[in-house]
Amino acid sequence: MPDNVLVPSIPASRAAHRASLAGAAWLGGAHLVVDAVSVTSVLRAAPARGAVATSALLFVIAYDVLAFAGQVPLGWLVDRLALRRGAALIGIVLTAAAMAIGGRAGYAVVLLAGLGNALFHLGAGAMVLAGGREKAAPAGVFVGPGALGLGIGLLLGRRFVEIPLWPWLFALAAAVAVVLLVATRPQACSEPVPAPEFRLGTLLAIATLFGLSVAVRSLVGTVGCDACDKTLFLAVAVPCAGCAGKLIGGFLADRFGWIELSMVALLAAAPLLAFSGGDLWLALPGFFLFQMTMPVTLVAVFRLMPDRPALAFGLPCLALIAGALPAYLPDVWRPRDGSVFVLVLGSAAVLFWGLRRLASQTSRFFPLGRRASKGSP
Repeated sequence: MPDNVLVPSIPASRAAHRASLAGAAWLGGAHLVVDAVSVTSVLRAAPARGAVATSALLFVIAYDVLAFAGQVPLGWLVDRLALRRGAALIGIVLTAAAMAIGGRAGYAVVLLAGLGNALFHLGAGAMVLAGGREKAAPAGVFVGPGALGLGIGLLLGRRFVEIPLWPWLFALAAAVAVVLLVATRPQACSEPVPAPEFRLGTLLAIATLFGLSVAVRSLVGTVGCDACDKTLFLAVAVPCAGCAGKLIGGFLADRFGWIELSMVALLAAAPLLAFSGGDLWLALPGFFLFQMTMPVTLVAVFRLMPDRPALAFGLPCLALIAGALPAYLPDVWRPRDGSVFVLVLGSAAVLFWGLRRLASQTSRFFPLGRRASKGSP
């Protein structure tokens, strides 16, 4: 095996579908719909938590593992087959099937919803990353509405179970139309886009740093409101804060610099999340700031492997479920107060290190942050 890993460029004539910033916004709306339907379908099909708590927990974990960790092997396949638009469309169809078969189908719903969610994320996410021209804003515009979709799914799946789901079929049909309309192919050209080279060890080291930052953010985001009153307002406000943070964070990172935005956001979020003491008006700004780094880490992983956007989208999702999984399990340590503060600072440290190493390897190809607006490809 050679000690250098070339991240090869692909001539535009052979490249698969991609999406513009406007297309990313439309795909973000489809993202909301797919997440809302898949989460609702799984929760309504899960065993009653009061009767068989362990079975209900395993049911939900099975979905999360399939929908998030499954994105790594499926992402490799989507890139291999250049099947971005096709994967997104298949994902929507499988999500509709999960909803249609109803709550009595058990693990069939988990399989359909998990695969559907994963394939949609990979297909649409790959189009957004490939069309984003190395900017964080399109990624934020795409992933942000997913937080709203998750919040809606939790409400429909747990609180408002009497509300029928069949009207969501029209939203899923609209999502199909969105994928078909916004997916474009670049014009053919003879000159490939330049891409950086990485030593295998360097690539793995940088990817690990980004993965650790994402995993910590996932864990802290899962336990950050443990002390808050579990009200309907909380169930609505937290997804809204997460959506706004992801969406706005991408634009601010491109404007002021990825490293600058990430450090300011995480350092400001640390005391708010750690020492809110259940005060939602302190925790919510913390969540908003904390989620600003999501589009940065997502596009940073893409810069490590610019010809594999689906895999680049799937790897942070694997880190997300790895970080959140301990918080799902009973009798497992849940960080609070000072430990949350230390974890957020650690997330900032590894993200800073990873972005600095990425910049040193790729700056002549893809400048980070505000410099990218001046002549980057």
